Amino acid sequence: MKSQSNYKFLNWAQNENCVAKSFYQPETEEEIIEIVKNNPKIRVTGTGHSWNAICLTGEALINLDLYNKVLHLDKEKHQLKVQPGIKLWQINDYLDTVGFALQNLGSISKQSLAGAISTGTHGTGINFQILGSQIEEFTLIKADGEKVSLHHERDKDLFNKALVNLGCLGIITEVTLNIVPAFNLRDVTSVENFDAVINKLDELVNSTDHFKLWWFPHIEEVVVYRYTRTDKPVNDSRFRQWLMDEILSVNAYRLFLKIGNLNRDWRRNINKMLVQKFIKPLDRIEKSYKVFNVPEPPLHRETEWAFDISVAKDLLRAYKKMINASGHRINFLQEIRFSKADNYALSPAYNRNTLWLGAYNADNFGWEELLSDFEILAKKYKGRPHWGKEYRTADNAYLQAVYPQFDAFDALRKEFDPTGKFVNDFVENIFEMR
Repeated sequence: MKSQSNYKFLNWAQNENCVAKSFYQPETEEEIIEIVKNNPKIRVTGTGHSWNAICLTGEALINLDLYNKVLHLDKEKHQLKVQPGIKLWQINDYLDTVGFALQNLGSISKQSLAGAISTGTHGTGINFQILGSQIEEFTLIKADGEKVSLHHERDKDLFNKALVNLGCLGIITEVTLNIVPAFNLRDVTSVENFDAVINKLDELVNSTDHFKLWWFPHIEEVVVYRYTRTDKPVNDSRFRQWLMDEILSVNAYRLFLKIGNLNRDWRRNINKMLVQKFIKPLDRIEKSYKVFNVPEPPLHRETEWAFDISVAKDLLRAYKKMINASGHRINFLQEIRFSKADNYALSPAYNRNTLWLGAYNADNFGWEELLSDFEILAKKYKGRPHWGKEYRTADNAYLQAVYPQFDAFDALRKEFDPTGKFVNDFVENIFEMR
């Protein structure tokens, strides 16, 4: 096991940091249990891909990057057992070699599995729940060092409460995933009028396996993504992927962002220019994980809230109106996705089909003002913040009001961790423990 003192932690977005007195990188479950028993305060991190202070601690910080092995593949049951430090891209690559896949994924594959589970990470598709819904069973090391296994059917009530856990029930040590035979997706991407798309939103959401929108603010067009499952073979070219995913989406995009930082009044025209690359509709077929995942974006600020899909049209129209009427100068796409209702206590999609609306900006200029305006709107529509993104005003009373199972989870947290071993300032603020 690797360890060091006074470790300087910086998250991926470089907006949160801490100095942990002790830093551990265990390689076995026994080492994890030893750490738990010997430290009064602990938090866990993977790639640091949360935009908030969820991982921060001045005490013991555990990183699971070395605890990332594939443990067992059961082809007959369509199940894969792994250690939780494994990254989503590593799972994708492994499953591809054995003819399997995850049935749904988010946009970013560099997250660790444990972090994705614990924060309610999601993809898009109204018939698909958050990523954690693909878990058959997982194990936790509680605050006293006891190992607990939770199965989605055998321990249904407890499993549903514990799945989205914010890292405050214990440390995940094994995960069994339900997997599916590898499949291809037909990706049809086009540019359409924002208002026209919102008018027919119900039809688009329900007629496409995986549907999402990218809106570049201050313009009237929106990029529309339709991903449909298909038995047809892959036809996407490696040259197109290299040109679009590496040259244009990475290098050119970063250049345009830098230009927009020179004069923020240029950002509307730059957004218009960026959308031009989508004007010619894309129609390709590719392996599922290559379609779900997008190139790693440049550093940016990010918030995302989840809403009952019944308010989707009104919310999106109000968001566009708010942005256009404000003095905001936004230089990053705003992502709109959808997911199916679930039964996980702290899932933002709990008990309601969900629209996910993300606000992003690629620099700090005007970010706090944008975040404030966004949250006023989000709370008006009874949104729930994504646990891995930035938020400011969703306090204990608000969270209790929008999460029917909030108190039930808090009771479980106190049972699993009676001394507050896995509590930090982030957790204290959520459960009003000061």
